[in-house]
Parts: sequence; C-alpha cells; structure tokens
Amino acid sequence: MPDFEIHTVDSAPEGSQKLLRGLKEQVGVVPNLAATMAESPALLEAFLALRSLAQRSSLDPIAREVIAIAVSIETGCSYCVAAHSTFALKGGAQSSVVDAVRGRTNLSDPRLQALARFARAIVQRQGDVKECAQDLLKTGMSRGQVLETLVAIAVPMLAGSVFQLAAVKLDGAFQPQAWTSPA
Repeated sequence: MPDFEIHTVDSAPEGSQKLLRGLKEQVGVVPNLAATMAESPALLEAFLALRSLAQRSSLDPIAREVIAIAVSIETGCSYCVAAHSTFALKGGAQSSVVDAVRGRTNLSDPRLQALARFARAIVQRQGDVKECAQDLLKTGMSRGQVLETLVAIAVPMLAGSVFQLAAVKLDGAFQPQAWTSPA
C-alpha cells in the first residue's frame, strides 16, 4: 500500500489549499481524511461538493449522519464511523440513536430505521432496495427525498474508499467515538 501524506493547508497542492481553508472555516479543523484527499485537488473538490450537496438536501443533519454511520459500518471505514458518530452527537442526535446505528440494532424512530436499512441495502447490494425505498415512503418521505438519500450515501462511500486505500489515522477530535468492526 502506498504511503499518503496528511497535508496541511500549506503543504497541499495549490489546487487543494483553498478547499482545505474553506473546510477548516466550516468545521474548525482539517480532518486527516480530507487532508489526505488533498493530494488530489479533483478528489477533494468532488468530496466537498458531494458533502455540500448532501447538506443542502431536504434531509435533516441527524438523518444524514445516521445514513453516513450505516454506510461507514458496511464499508468497514472505522475512521468514518468515528467521525460521523461525533458529528451526529454534536448535531443533537441522542447517544441511543448513534449506539443503535453502530450496533446495527433497531432505532425507535421509524424514519431513521428505514434510512439506515436503505443505506445498508444500497451498499451491500443485497436485499430488496425497492422494498426499502417503499419503507421510506411509508415514513412520509417523498420520492425526491429517497433519491437525495443516494447523495448522502455517496459521501461516506467516497470517504470510505480513501480510508481503505490510505488507512488514515483517526483525528484526536474523533477519538472518543473510535470504532472497530466486531469480529
């Protein structure tokens, strides 16, 4: 596996520097995963654009984080599970919600449960995706929101791919939510 640098704003290629500055303004730090993506300005721009599109969707922040945690578990991205668990808790999610998604147990909120199930079905390419989509509609989501869920799924899919390639070290800010895949 090649070694990938965790860039700073100053060490990143010129095309990534402005992107990293913007990310730092938004979240307060440059997470190691984004700093690793900075080696490729095109990758970093794609990731940040997807992230921005997901944030502008009609899905609320907790729903987006539930999706991200579910996807991250399915892809084995321990970095992503910790990061999105942190973001979920900071965004107002109850710890019981985060614990349920991380433990693959049922969530008490039917919409969040349906979102996690749909995200897992998409990533696993198993199960009846159409049935899962119907479950989302039954919770009051629109067809447009079901499609927006795919954008929310794409963000941690891309991040997880980078993690699998680069085995990025977990940031200290995410350490309290560190996660390892059960055996």
